[in-house]
Amino acid sequence: MSSGLNKPLYVRIQEYIAELILTGKLAPEAKIQSEREFSEELGVSRMTVRRALTELVSEGLLERRHGSGTYVSKPRVTYESVELVNHIQAMQERNIASASQLLEFDEIVASRRLAEQLDVEIGAPLYRVVILRFANRVPVILERGFFPCSRCPNLEEWDLEKTSLFDLLVDVYSADLARVSQTVEAIAANETVAQQLRVSEGFPLLKLNRTIYNATNSKPIEYSQDFFRCDYARIHMDIELIGFEKRAQNQKEHHANIMLTEIERRASEV
Repeated sequence: MSSGLNKPLYVRIQEYIAELILTGKLAPEAKIQSEREFSEELGVSRMTVRRALTELVSEGLLERRHGSGTYVSKPRVTYESVELVNHIQAMQERNIASASQLLEFDEIVASRRLAEQLDVEIGAPLYRVVILRFANRVPVILERGFFPCSRCPNLEEWDLEKTSLFDLLVDVYSADLARVSQTVEAIAANETVAQQLRVSEGFPLLKLNRTIYNATNSKPIEYSQDFFRCDYARIHMDIELIGFEKRAQNQKEHHANIMLTEIERRASEV
């Protein structure tokens, strides 16, 4: 364990264990020593060890399993927000072995909610596609997509387990994809999603709602709900703040001018 005498003892222990994990000396899903064993090995109190382990759990490097112990967490894949439209390509770029299983493919009529999302008439025919994505043979993403039949005709003719839906939209249907609207929320897997994703009911997931728009007519060509296992994926967003403070200051000045005008108006009435 490095000296770093200017750091609190629990931080030095935290960095020591993190180094074991990041260098591969502690492999993913390996069970680590108990607090007592670490305490005896390092010559520190169990309370100090417990605080260091708690910090590592908070960072996601360790996970506690009730009644079993503390384990090294499985590494997560970090997706850039723009990569979420094409999971297959994102996996290939990371040299992750990927595979797909088509769980459902049918033609349905648009409900009011789907009609609003896809800008079609209620009752319009839609393709409904449910695909399970695997990474290194582990099921990690459940995709549930809806496509207007009029904008993606004969979608059933394609092998959707071997062909990227994103590539089909661009290469086959000549979609000039202009804009993607996405929202991400944390949810617990319900019974249906848990069975399809092969996890336990209540398992923590990230749910991504996505609408892709065609530049040619500004119409949505796809609405999807993707479910990511929280122990597999995390999402990174890089936000440019240049000019942000100036805009905020302009907004404050605008509100201040409105308030001053209102005060002057009231004064004149008196």
